[in-house]
Amino acid sequence: MKIQEFRNKMKHCKREDVEKIAAGLYKLLPKNKKETDADPMIEEIMSGGAASASGKKKAPVVDLDTLKDQIETFLQYVDNGYYHEPNRVVPKAKRSKWRFEVKNYIKMINEIPVDGENGAGSAQLLRGIYKRLAYGCGHYIFPSDDPFRSIGKRQPEFYDMLIRRTFATGFTDEDLKNMLEDATLVYTDRNSLHIEMEAIYANMLPTTDLKYKAIAFIKEYVGHYEAELKADKKHSHDEYYLKAYIGEMCKTLLLISMSLCEPEEGVAYYWQHVHDHRPEITLYKILYTIGHYGDDKLWISVYEDGLQKGIQPRDTLEMRYRELKKSSK
Repeated sequence: MKIQEFRNKMKHCKREDVEKIAAGLYKLLPKNKKETDADPMIEEIMSGGAASASGKKKAPVVDLDTLKDQIETFLQYVDNGYYHEPNRVVPKAKRSKWRFEVKNYIKMINEIPVDGENGAGSAQLLRGIYKRLAYGCGHYIFPSDDPFRSIGKRQPEFYDMLIRRTFATGFTDEDLKNMLEDATLVYTDRNSLHIEMEAIYANMLPTTDLKYKAIAFIKEYVGHYEAELKADKKHSHDEYYLKAYIGEMCKTLLLISMSLCEPEEGVAYYWQHVHDHRPEITLYKILYTIGHYGDDKLWISVYEDGLQKGIQPRDTLEMRYRELKKSSK
């Protein structure tokens, strides 16, 4: 029956009948629903806090210490492989339900004010979840090969939620670096690209000073990875990842330089530090990044500079160039 029909029936029930119905319904609830939903609601109603003076339901108060213990235990179990390998810690029946645990943790974190005293602590917990989900896009640590999709979120959506909560309490050097790493140095889900997170990062830097500071951090990372490349043997497994990291960092620097209206530095830095086996590939990546930002004049300028360097662009770039030139007249 519908909820209104249920309410109408309950109005005509005797007190002892209501108690029997309530007890029966409570017994039907799964244990996790009792603990996370039913019990808090019952406590709230019994304490007289079911509704405010305006008649609206009050948001439940989340205890950060309790939530931290729960999430840290969950993350430790994930790191130990308890959600995808046979073990006696996490029962087999519970392993496939990990996504419901994560959804509940995210829900409780979102109930904590971002700019309150627990804002920074809640952001750290959310980052711990994000990093495991991202790692799970490249390694089998959950009973799923697409963890973000399993919880009903695209990776950029989750990253946007994370960076807003992180930067709500300030822009420390550690937070700037952490959010940069979480945009560039992570595995991505099947339907997302690094540039989506990198664009969010660039857009979330509100001042010129912060943008320049982020660029300085990027150059530190690139210098570190280039030093590792020189020390590494050619054609090794690490070489592939180091070059990919450099490419993502340079892409982010280009996005930030465009937001500063100083794209020339970003383009020059990209050419200097990204070395694909053909210059045409590098040109394609630069133009792709500029296209994502939406600067058509810059796109045309960089394309023409590539022609002057003797680069033969692929057919799709040539078609795009003709379209932009025609529309700019």
